Amino acid sequence: MTSHHSIFIQPGHPVEGLLADVALACGGRLRRAVNVPADYVVSLSDATLELEMEHEYEEDKGIPFERYQVVLTVRESNSSMEREAVISRQIFHELATLRRYWLVLVFDLQTVIDTAAPPGQEAFPSARRE
Repeated sequence: MTSHHSIFIQPGHPVEGLLADVALACGGRLRRAVNVPADYVVSLSDATLELEMEHEYEEDKGIPFERYQVVLTVRESNSSMEREAVISRQIFHELATLRRYWLVLVFDLQTVIDTAAPPGQEAFPSARRE
């Protein structure tokens, strides 16, 4: 199984606005996924992004995955972990700059690279918000 970078996102409000924000942060167009276990896909010149509006991950290695409703997985086209890390950090930064979402950027579902939260909030949301 290949390791990837993922951004877990808790919108804290209806997800419709999130779709537009993710498209803007990625610099690509979201389209409904076909033949992949994701809801939406964004194809970039050097990566494919898979957006799942729900997931079944639970807390692991101290990371409370279940507190995040959405996961965005970055898959670099040439299997370059370095390039994938750069793309993931750029997207994470774009979403964090909006200051609307709880975010956690992880590698291989094991290592936290960065977290972000709306102003005045804890880094990890305290409970799942539907």
